[in-house]
Amino acid sequence: MSMFVIENIFLNIILIMFPILIYFLLSCYKDEISKQFDDLILNISLATSLYLCLKFGTITDDNKILLFCNIPIVIAYMKKKPVTAIVLSIVNVLYCYFSYDIVCYSTILKYISYLIIYFLAIKKRISMGSFILCIAVLQGFFLSFEYFFQEDVDVFKDFVELLFIVFLYYLVAFSIVYLFKLIEKIKTLNSSIKDLEKDKKIKDALFKLTHEIKNPLAVCKGYLDMIDLEKKDKAIKYIDIMKQEISRSLNIMTDFTEFNKIKIVKEQIDLNLLLDDLYESFKLILKAKNIKLTYIDREDEDIYFDGDYERIKQVLINLIKNSIESIDEKGEIKIYSDIYEKYIDIVVEDNGQGMDEETLKHLTEMFYTTKIGGSGLGVALSNEIIKAHRGELIYKSKINEGTIVKIRLPIN
Repeated sequence: MSMFVIENIFLNIILIMFPILIYFLLSCYKDEISKQFDDLILNISLATSLYLCLKFGTITDDNKILLFCNIPIVIAYMKKKPVTAIVLSIVNVLYCYFSYDIVCYSTILKYISYLIIYFLAIKKRISMGSFILCIAVLQGFFLSFEYFFQEDVDVFKDFVELLFIVFLYYLVAFSIVYLFKLIEKIKTLNSSIKDLEKDKKIKDALFKLTHEIKNPLAVCKGYLDMIDLEKKDKAIKYIDIMKQEISRSLNIMTDFTEFNKIKIVKEQIDLNLLLDDLYESFKLILKAKNIKLTYIDREDEDIYFDGDYERIKQVLINLIKNSIESIDEKGEIKIYSDIYEKYIDIVVEDNGQGMDEETLKHLTEMFYTTKIGGSGLGVALSNEIIKAHRGELIYKSKINEGTIVKIRLPIN
Protein backbone atom coordinates (compact mmCIF):
# COMPACT_ATOMS: atom_id res chain seq x y z
CA MET A 1 0.00 0.00 0.00
CA SER A 2 1.52 3.31 -1.12
CA MET A 3 2.10 6.27 1.15
CA PHE A 4 -0.20 8.27 -1.13
CA VAL A 5 -3.12 5.95 -0.31
CA ILE A 6 -2.43 6.06 3.44
CA GLU A 7 -2.26 9.87 3.45
CA ASN A 8 -5.51 10.12 1.54
CA ILE A 9 -7.25 7.72 3.92
CA PHE A 10 -6.42 10.00 6.84
CA LEU A 11 -7.44 13.04 4.78
CA ASN A 12 -10.83 11.37 4.22
CA ILE A 13 -11.22 10.78 7.95
CA ILE A 14 -10.53 14.47 8.64
CA LEU A 15 -12.92 15.60 5.90
CA ILE A 16 -15.65 13.33 7.31
CA MET A 17 -15.15 14.26 10.95
CA PHE A 18 -14.73 18.04 10.72
CA PRO A 19 -18.36 19.01 9.83
CA ILE A 20 -19.73 16.35 12.18
CA LEU A 21 -17.64 17.67 15.08
CA ILE A 22 -19.02 21.17 14.41
CA TYR A 23 -22.50 19.65 14.68
CA PHE A 24 -21.51 18.05 18.01
CA LEU A 25 -20.27 21.38 19.37
CA LEU A 26 -23.48 23.16 18.38
CA SER A 27 -25.60 20.40 19.89
CA CYS A 28 -23.71 20.35 23.18
CA TYR A 29 -23.15 24.00 23.91
CA LYS A 30 -26.16 25.77 22.47
CA ASP A 31 -28.50 26.55 25.39
CA GLU A 32 -31.77 26.08 23.57
CA ILE A 33 -31.99 24.03 20.38
CA SER A 34 -35.18 22.81 18.75
CA LYS A 35 -35.48 19.41 17.12
CA GLN A 36 -36.05 21.07 13.74
CA PHE A 37 -32.84 23.09 14.06
CA ASP A 38 -30.93 20.03 15.28
CA ASP A 39 -32.12 18.05 12.24
CA LEU A 40 -31.18 20.92 9.95
CA ILE A 41 -27.60 21.29 11.18
CA LEU A 42 -27.15 17.49 11.12
CA ASN A 43 -28.30 17.36 7.47
CA ILE A 44 -25.98 20.26 6.60
CA SER A 45 -23.07 18.51 8.37
CA LEU A 46 -23.64 15.24 6.52
CA ALA A 47 -24.03 17.01 3.16
CA THR A 48 -20.83 18.99 3.83
CA SER A 49 -18.92 15.84 4.76
CA LEU A 50 -20.10 14.16 1.55
CA TYR A 51 -19.15 17.16 -0.58
CA LEU A 52 -15.67 17.43 0.94
CA CYS A 53 -15.02 13.72 0.44
CA LEU A 54 -16.25 13.80 -3.15
CA LYS A 55 -14.25 16.91 -3.96
CA PHE A 56 -10.99 16.28 -2.11
CA GLY A 57 -11.14 12.78 -0.66
CA THR A 58 -10.18 10.31 -3.39
CA ILE A 59 -8.03 7.50 -2.09
CA THR A 60 -6.08 6.38 -5.15
CA ASP A 61 -4.20 8.36 -7.78
CA ASP A 62 -6.70 7.39 -10.50
CA ASN A 63 -9.44 9.34 -8.59
CA LYS A 64 -11.97 6.52 -8.78
CA ILE A 65 -12.17 5.11 -5.26
CA LEU A 66 -14.55 7.20 -3.16
CA LEU A 67 -14.99 4.77 -0.27
CA PHE A 68 -15.38 7.13 2.72
CA CYS A 69 -18.01 9.29 1.05
CA ASN A 70 -20.41 6.45 1.92
CA ILE A 71 -20.06 7.16 5.66
CA PRO A 72 -22.39 10.24 5.70
CA ILE A 73 -25.03 8.04 4.03
CA VAL A 74 -24.57 5.34 6.68
CA ILE A 75 -24.78 7.95 9.46
CA ALA A 76 -28.03 9.31 7.97
CA TYR A 77 -29.51 5.78 8.12
CA MET A 78 -28.19 5.34 11.64
CA LYS A 79 -29.97 8.56 12.73
CA LYS A 80 -33.18 7.22 11.14
CA LYS A 81 -33.17 9.76 8.33
CA PRO A 82 -33.81 7.58 5.24
CA VAL A 83 -34.84 10.56 3.09
CA THR A 84 -31.53 12.32 3.79
CA ALA A 85 -29.64 9.08 3.10
CA ILE A 86 -31.44 8.54 -0.23
CA VAL A 87 -30.75 12.14 -1.31
CA LEU A 88 -27.06 11.78 -0.43
CA SER A 89 -26.92 8.46 -2.32
CA ILE A 90 -28.39 10.10 -5.44
CA VAL A 91 -25.90 12.96 -5.15
CA ASN A 92 -23.06 10.43 -4.94
CA VAL A 93 -24.23 8.54 -8.02
CA LEU A 94 -24.72 11.76 -10.02
CA TYR A 95 -21.28 12.98 -9.02
CA CYS A 96 -19.71 9.77 -10.31
CA TYR A 97 -21.64 10.10 -13.55
CA PHE A 98 -20.80 13.74 -14.27
CA SER A 99 -17.20 13.46 -13.04
CA TYR A 100 -16.24 10.21 -14.78
CA ASP A 101 -18.96 10.01 -17.44
CA ILE A 102 -19.93 6.52 -16.31
CA VAL A 103 -23.07 4.98 -14.85
CA CYS A 104 -21.85 2.65 -12.09
CA TYR A 105 -24.68 0.16 -11.69
CA SER A 106 -22.87 -1.60 -8.87
CA THR A 107 -22.91 1.68 -6.89
CA ILE A 108 -26.65 2.09 -7.46
CA LEU A 109 -27.19 -1.52 -6.39
CA LYS A 110 -25.05 -0.91 -3.32
CA TYR A 111 -27.16 2.03 -2.18
CA ILE A 112 -30.35 0.07 -2.78
CA SER A 113 -28.83 -2.65 -0.59
CA TYR A 114 -28.13 -0.02 2.10
CA LEU A 115 -31.81 0.93 2.08
CA ILE A 116 -32.93 -2.71 2.28
CA ILE A 117 -30.58 -3.38 5.21
CA TYR A 118 -31.92 -0.26 6.95
CA PHE A 119 -35.54 -1.40 6.71
CA LEU A 120 -34.57 -4.90 7.85
CA ALA A 121 -32.70 -3.38 10.80
CA ILE A 122 -35.77 -1.30 11.74
CA LYS A 123 -38.05 -4.33 11.48
CA LYS A 124 -35.74 -6.74 13.33
CA ARG A 125 -34.59 -4.02 15.75
CA ILE A 126 -30.93 -4.91 15.46
CA SER A 127 -28.31 -2.72 17.11
CA MET A 128 -26.53 0.07 15.27
CA GLY A 129 -23.26 -1.76 15.71
CA SER A 130 -24.65 -4.79 13.87
CA PHE A 131 -26.14 -2.50 11.24
CA ILE A 132 -22.76 -0.88 10.56
CA LEU A 133 -21.06 -4.29 10.49
CA CYS A 134 -23.53 -5.45 7.82
CA ILE A 135 -22.84 -2.27 5.83
CA ALA A 136 -19.07 -2.81 6.13
CA VAL A 137 -19.34 -6.41 4.88
CA LEU A 138 -21.55 -5.26 2.01
CA GLN A 139 -19.11 -2.45 1.24
CA GLY A 140 -16.22 -4.95 1.17
CA PHE A 141 -18.14 -7.17 -1.24
CA PHE A 142 -18.92 -4.35 -3.67
CA LEU A 143 -15.42 -2.94 -3.39
CA SER A 144 -13.85 -6.29 -4.26
CA PHE A 145 -16.35 -6.81 -7.08
CA GLU A 146 -15.76 -3.39 -8.59
CA TYR A 147 -12.01 -3.32 -8.42
CA PHE A 148 -10.92 -6.94 -8.64
CA PHE A 149 -13.28 -8.06 -11.34
CA GLN A 150 -14.41 -4.99 -13.25
CA GLU A 151 -11.37 -2.75 -13.31
CA ASP A 152 -7.97 -3.31 -14.87
CA VAL A 153 -6.35 -0.84 -12.47
CA ASP A 154 -4.09 -2.67 -10.00
CA VAL A 155 -4.89 -0.56 -6.91
CA PHE A 156 -5.02 -3.16 -4.13
CA LYS A 157 -2.34 -5.74 -4.72
CA ASP A 158 -3.75 -8.37 -2.46
CA PHE A 159 -6.78 -9.24 -0.41
CA VAL A 160 -5.13 -8.17 2.88
CA GLU A 161 -4.98 -4.58 1.68
CA LEU A 162 -8.66 -4.72 0.81
CA LEU A 163 -9.49 -6.10 4.26
CA PHE A 164 -7.48 -3.30 5.86
CA ILE A 165 -9.41 -0.63 3.95
CA VAL A 166 -12.77 -2.19 4.83
CA PHE A 167 -11.77 -2.60 8.49
CA LEU A 168 -10.69 1.07 8.64
CA TYR A 169 -13.99 2.05 7.04
CA TYR A 170 -15.86 0.09 9.71
CA LEU A 171 -13.73 1.57 12.51
CA VAL A 172 -14.34 5.16 11.38
CA ALA A 173 -18.09 4.58 11.02
CA PHE A 174 -18.29 2.86 14.42
CA SER A 175 -16.27 5.68 16.04
CA ILE A 176 -18.73 8.25 14.69
CA VAL A 177 -21.61 6.14 16.05
CA TYR A 178 -19.92 6.11 19.45
CA LEU A 179 -19.56 9.91 19.30
CA PHE A 180 -23.27 10.24 18.52
CA LYS A 181 -24.09 8.07 21.54
CA LEU A 182 -21.76 10.21 23.64
CA ILE A 183 -23.43 13.39 22.44
CA GLU A 184 -26.84 12.01 23.39
CA LYS A 185 -25.55 11.31 26.90
CA ILE A 186 -24.19 14.86 27.13
CA LYS A 187 -27.55 16.25 25.97
CA THR A 188 -29.34 14.16 28.59
CA LEU A 189 -26.92 15.38 31.26
CA ASN A 190 -27.42 19.01 30.17
CA SER A 191 -31.17 18.52 30.29
CA SER A 192 -30.90 17.09 33.83
CA ILE A 193 -28.75 20.03 34.92
CA LYS A 194 -31.28 22.49 33.48
CA ASP A 195 -34.07 20.71 35.35
CA LEU A 196 -32.07 20.98 38.59
CA GLU A 197 -31.44 24.68 37.94
CA LYS A 198 -35.15 25.16 37.28
CA ASP A 199 -35.99 23.43 40.57
CA LYS A 200 -33.49 25.64 42.35
CA LYS A 201 -35.07 28.75 40.83
CA ILE A 202 -38.48 27.58 41.97
CA LYS A 203 -37.20 27.06 45.52
CA ASP A 204 -35.45 30.44 45.47
CA ALA A 205 -38.65 32.06 44.26
CA LEU A 206 -40.68 30.41 47.03
CA PHE A 207 -38.18 31.57 49.65
CA LYS A 208 -38.35 35.10 48.27
CA LEU A 209 -42.13 35.01 48.15
CA THR A 210 -42.34 33.94 51.79
CA HIS A 211 -39.91 36.61 52.86
CA GLU A 212 -41.53 39.46 50.96
CA ILE A 213 -45.11 38.56 51.91
CA LYS A 214 -44.12 38.69 55.58
CA ASN A 215 -43.35 42.43 55.32
CA PRO A 216 -46.83 43.72 54.34
CA LEU A 217 -48.47 41.16 56.63
CA ALA A 218 -46.41 42.48 59.53
CA VAL A 219 -47.52 46.03 58.68
CA CYS A 220 -51.17 44.93 58.52
CA LYS A 221 -50.87 43.11 61.86
CA GLY A 222 -49.30 46.19 63.43
CA TYR A 223 -52.19 48.41 62.36
CA LEU A 224 -54.79 45.80 63.33
CA ASP A 225 -53.31 45.79 66.84
CA MET A 226 -53.60 49.59 66.99
CA ILE A 227 -57.16 49.87 65.63
CA ASP A 228 -59.54 51.37 68.14
CA LEU A 229 -63.16 51.15 66.89
CA GLU A 230 -64.09 54.13 69.02
CA LYS A 231 -61.69 56.28 66.97
CA LYS A 232 -63.22 55.82 63.55
CA ASP A 233 -61.09 58.42 61.74
CA LYS A 234 -57.85 56.67 62.65
CA ALA A 235 -59.38 53.25 62.04
CA ILE A 236 -60.40 54.27 58.49
CA LYS A 237 -56.88 55.60 57.87
CA TYR A 238 -55.34 52.35 59.09
CA ILE A 239 -57.70 50.33 56.89
CA ASP A 240 -56.63 52.32 53.81
CA ILE A 241 -52.98 51.61 54.59
CA MET A 242 -53.72 47.91 55.09
CA LYS A 243 -55.55 47.81 51.76
CA GLN A 244 -52.42 49.20 50.09
CA GLU A 245 -50.23 46.60 51.79
CA ILE A 246 -52.57 43.77 50.80
CA SER A 247 -52.55 45.06 47.22
CA ARG A 248 -48.75 45.11 47.31
CA SER A 249 -48.75 41.51 48.59
CA LEU A 250 -50.91 40.41 45.68
CA ASN A 251 -48.55 42.17 43.27
CA ILE A 252 -45.59 40.39 44.83
CA MET A 253 -47.31 37.01 44.49
CA THR A 254 -48.05 37.74 40.83
CA ASP A 255 -44.44 38.74 40.20
CA PHE A 256 -43.06 35.60 41.80
CA THR A 257 -44.92 33.38 39.38
CA GLU A 258 -42.19 34.53 36.99
CA PHE A 259 -39.67 32.52 39.10
CA ASN A 260 -36.85 34.89 39.89
CA LYS A 261 -37.42 37.26 36.98
CA ILE A 262 -37.81 40.84 38.10
CA LYS A 263 -40.13 42.92 35.95
CA ILE A 264 -40.47 46.66 36.27
CA VAL A 265 -42.95 49.07 34.71
CA LYS A 266 -41.45 52.54 34.66
CA GLU A 267 -43.44 55.71 35.10
CA GLN A 268 -42.82 59.24 36.31
CA ILE A 269 -42.41 59.09 40.10
CA ASP A 270 -42.80 62.10 42.36
CA LEU A 271 -40.03 61.68 44.93
CA ASN A 272 -41.83 63.69 47.59
CA LEU A 273 -45.02 61.68 47.14
CA LEU A 274 -43.09 58.41 47.42
CA LEU A 275 -41.28 59.41 50.64
CA ASP A 276 -44.45 60.92 52.13
CA ASP A 277 -46.25 57.64 51.48
CA LEU A 278 -43.43 55.71 53.12
CA TYR A 279 -43.31 58.05 56.11
CA GLU A 280 -47.05 57.75 56.72
CA SER A 281 -46.83 53.95 56.51
CA PHE A 282 -44.19 53.67 59.23
CA LYS A 283 -44.42 56.63 61.59
CA LEU A 284 -47.07 55.19 63.93
CA ILE A 285 -45.48 51.72 64.03
CA LEU A 286 -42.05 53.20 64.82
CA LYS A 287 -43.56 55.44 67.48
CA ALA A 288 -45.05 52.38 69.15
CA LYS A 289 -41.61 50.75 69.09
CA ASN A 290 -40.04 53.88 70.62
CA ILE A 291 -37.97 54.51 67.49
CA LYS A 292 -37.74 58.07 66.19
CA LEU A 293 -38.43 58.44 62.50
CA THR A 294 -36.97 61.58 60.92
CA TYR A 295 -38.07 62.49 57.44
CA ILE A 296 -36.30 65.36 55.69
CA ASP A 297 -38.64 66.41 52.91
CA ARG A 298 -38.00 68.58 49.86
CA GLU A 299 -41.42 70.22 49.60
CA ASP A 300 -39.90 73.29 47.97
CA GLU A 301 -38.67 71.24 45.00
CA ASP A 302 -40.45 69.22 42.32
CA ILE A 303 -38.36 66.11 41.82
CA TYR A 304 -39.32 63.40 39.33
CA PHE A 305 -37.54 60.32 38.06
CA ASP A 306 -38.44 57.23 36.02
CA GLY A 307 -39.08 54.04 37.96
CA ASP A 308 -41.55 51.45 39.18
CA TYR A 309 -43.35 53.05 42.12
CA GLU A 310 -44.35 49.82 43.88
CA ARG A 311 -40.94 48.22 43.35
CA ILE A 312 -39.00 51.18 44.74
CA LYS A 313 -41.41 51.36 47.66
CA GLN A 314 -40.91 47.62 48.21
CA VAL A 315 -37.13 48.17 48.45
CA LEU A 316 -37.51 51.09 50.86
CA ILE A 317 -39.89 49.12 53.10
CA ASN A 318 -37.35 46.30 53.23
CA LEU A 319 -34.53 48.71 54.14
CA ILE A 320 -36.57 50.38 56.91
CA LYS A 321 -37.58 46.96 58.25
CA ASN A 322 -33.88 45.95 58.40
CA SER A 323 -33.09 49.22 60.21
CA ILE A 324 -35.83 48.52 62.77
CA GLU A 325 -34.42 45.04 63.40
CA SER A 326 -30.91 46.44 63.90
CA ILE A 327 -32.05 48.79 66.71
CA ASP A 328 -32.10 47.15 70.15
CA GLU A 329 -33.81 49.84 72.22
CA LYS A 330 -34.22 53.54 71.54
CA GLY A 331 -32.98 54.54 68.15
CA GLU A 332 -33.49 56.76 65.15
CA ILE A 333 -34.13 56.19 61.47
CA LYS A 334 -33.69 58.98 58.94
CA ILE A 335 -35.13 59.11 55.45
CA TYR A 336 -33.89 61.77 53.05
CA SER A 337 -32.65 62.31 49.51
CA ASP A 338 -29.67 63.86 47.73
CA ILE A 339 -30.02 65.22 44.19
CA TYR A 340 -27.14 65.28 41.70
CA GLU A 341 -26.88 66.18 38.03
CA LYS A 342 -27.40 62.68 36.62
CA TYR A 343 -28.69 60.63 39.53
CA ILE A 344 -30.63 60.74 42.77
CA ASP A 345 -29.86 59.09 46.11
CA ILE A 346 -32.71 57.96 48.36
CA VAL A 347 -31.12 57.41 51.76
CA VAL A 348 -32.17 55.33 54.75
CA GLU A 349 -29.93 55.88 57.77
CA ASP A 350 -30.09 54.30 61.24
CA ASN A 351 -28.02 54.23 64.41
CA GLY A 352 -28.44 50.50 64.99
CA GLN A 353 -25.95 47.71 65.51
CA GLY A 354 -24.20 48.18 62.18
CA MET A 355 -22.28 45.57 60.21
CA ASP A 356 -18.67 44.51 59.85
CA GLU A 357 -16.73 44.41 56.55
CA GLU A 358 -17.25 40.68 56.08
CA THR A 359 -21.04 41.06 56.33
CA LEU A 360 -21.00 44.02 53.92
CA LYS A 361 -18.96 41.98 51.47
CA HIS A 362 -21.59 39.22 51.23
CA LEU A 363 -24.70 41.28 51.96
CA THR A 364 -26.25 41.13 48.47
CA GLU A 365 -25.61 37.40 48.05
CA MET A 366 -28.72 35.25 48.03
CA PHE A 367 -29.36 33.32 51.26
CA TYR A 368 -26.59 35.15 53.12
CA THR A 369 -27.95 36.32 56.50
CA THR A 370 -26.76 37.04 60.01
CA LYS A 371 -30.27 37.12 61.49
CA ILE A 372 -31.73 34.17 63.35
CA GLY A 373 -34.57 32.83 61.22
CA GLY A 374 -33.67 35.16 58.34
CA SER A 375 -33.91 33.90 54.77
CA GLY A 376 -31.11 36.06 53.35
CA LEU A 377 -33.31 37.14 50.45
CA GLY A 378 -34.47 40.65 51.32
CA VAL A 379 -31.31 42.53 50.37
CA ALA A 380 -30.65 40.22 47.40
CA LEU A 381 -34.12 40.91 46.01
CA SER A 382 -33.80 44.65 46.66
CA ASN A 383 -30.47 44.65 44.84
CA GLU A 384 -32.06 42.92 41.83
CA ILE A 385 -34.86 45.48 41.70
CA ILE A 386 -32.46 48.43 41.80
CA LYS A 387 -30.25 46.84 39.13
CA ALA A 388 -33.34 46.45 36.94
CA HIS A 389 -33.68 50.25 37.25
CA ARG A 390 -30.03 50.65 36.11
CA GLY A 391 -29.29 51.81 39.63
CA GLU A 392 -27.08 50.80 42.53
CA LEU A 393 -27.62 49.81 46.16
CA ILE A 394 -24.79 51.27 48.27
CA TYR A 395 -24.16 50.24 51.89
CA LYS A 396 -21.98 51.99 54.46
CA SER A 397 -21.84 50.56 57.96
CA LYS A 398 -19.71 50.15 61.08
CA ILE A 399 -20.26 48.00 64.11
CA ASN A 400 -22.19 49.90 66.85
CA GLU A 401 -22.31 53.05 64.69
CA GLY A 402 -25.23 52.29 62.41
CA THR A 403 -25.84 51.86 58.71
CA ILE A 404 -26.41 54.17 55.75
CA VAL A 405 -28.07 52.72 52.65
CA LYS A 406 -28.30 54.69 49.43
CA ILE A 407 -30.60 53.77 46.57
CA ARG A 408 -28.83 55.44 43.67
CA LEU A 409 -31.06 55.85 40.60
CA PRO A 410 -30.51 57.65 37.30
CA ILE A 411 -32.66 60.73 36.86
CA ASN A 412 -32.98 60.31 33.09
